[in-house]
Amino acid sequence: GYGSLDAFLRALGDVDVVCVQETKLTKLDVASVGRVEDAWDSAHSVCDAKGKDSYAGVAIYWRTSRLRPVAIEEGVCGSRRGRVDDKTASRLVFAVGEDAPFAHDFARQKELDSEGRALWVDFGTFVLCTVYVPAVFGDATMDEKVAERALFKADFLSALATRYQALIKRGRHVVLCGDWNIAPCAQRDRAGVPSSVPTSVNPSREWLHEQLDSHLTDVFRAAHPHVNHAFTCWNVASGAQLNNYGSRIDYFLMNDAFVKYVRAVGVAQSHHGSDHAPVFCSFSRDAWPMFDASQPTPALACSMLYPGRQSKVDEIFSLASGNGREPDYLAAPLRAKASASSVKAPAKRKAPPEKSIRDFFAVKNPNPPLEVSPITTQTPSTKQSPASTAKKATDQHAMSAEDARSAWSNTFAKMAPPKCRGHNEPCKIRTVKQKDNP
Repeated sequence: GYGSLDAFLRALGDVDVVCVQETKLTKLDVASVGRVEDAWDSAHSVCDAKGKDSYAGVAIYWRTSRLRPVAIEEGVCGSRRGRVDDKTASRLVFAVGEDAPFAHDFARQKELDSEGRALWVDFGTFVLCTVYVPAVFGDATMDEKVAERALFKADFLSALATRYQALIKRGRHVVLCGDWNIAPCAQRDRAGVPSSVPTSVNPSREWLHEQLDSHLTDVFRAAHPHVNHAFTCWNVASGAQLNNYGSRIDYFLMNDAFVKYVRAVGVAQSHHGSDHAPVFCSFSRDAWPMFDASQPTPALACSMLYPGRQSKVDEIFSLASGNGREPDYLAAPLRAKASASSVKAPAKRKAPPEKSIRDFFAVKNPNPPLEVSPITTQTPSTKQSPASTAKKATDQHAMSAEDARSAWSNTFAKMAPPKCRGHNEPCKIRTVKQKDNP
């Protein structure tokens, strides 16, 4: 591992945008990792499906000194749009005449968006979408749960196609990237599958071929038509990455008109730290917008959702740790005072004693007596023996403990009835039972 998010981003080199899939973060986690000092800002889509904490999730990071997004949106159906009042999201919202995915089935919309598998960031000149497409393992014809998951994946891809096609028809450039869990070619993009062996029908691969035949381009295959074994995912537990025995399921797709801005695309197979290899794509300068510092940051950016760093529970109670040591920010003033002991500090005003629980529940005298200064007389000092001093300290401790118990008991004691003003006797307590209204 890299030890920290900052170290991970530094290891990627001089990049402007980083897309991450399967973050497995919660909303509380995003508050602490959303920003890396002041160099990076980010947007996250986390899973909020019931019973699936720390599951799936995607994120997009960008350098704040070079880029400023115009709009951000989560999901493939737009069901999460109402969570944040973002005026700039209108650039990603469906226009009049455009049908949203599953427009007549809001429950399905929420279900498809609940796992945090898609995130859209509009950079002005193009819209970037990172996806984490669901994976399906097993035979859908033999297992009901596998069939249910296969239908979820099919609906997710259908909604994704509806979203990006609407943007292309509007004249926008679209770049899609992430973990697709779909090998474009059954033989060429998967290890151990001979080209002579026919493969079974795969609905997800058929969907991908439809997109490549009509709207999108597989940028890596367009740039490297004859490169084989460009795998991006391996079974690390079995050491498959050592022999490059894997599959190519991570790649960039974009509309045909935007391909001309691509300068380089590839797979960083030597970049360790995950069972997936990073894929990269470099654009020409014309593809990027001019940096505008006055551009307002979208509401879904972490710098807007979490403008200040939130303290964790273990940081709040750090003084109660087992080692009993104070943190540096508390110990530093004490060390400075000890080293500068020769400098006489001005006398500080004595702080009043803190109130105890007895001060809050003690019964106050309504007519306090007038304060009279006591007359003090000097008497010869007497020397007490150690035994009498210890006995006195014990008696005082017993009295203070008894007072504390008494005060705590009075807290839960029933309130005594007041005395009547005429006879100065305790009033009788009566309960009034109201009759039902007619």
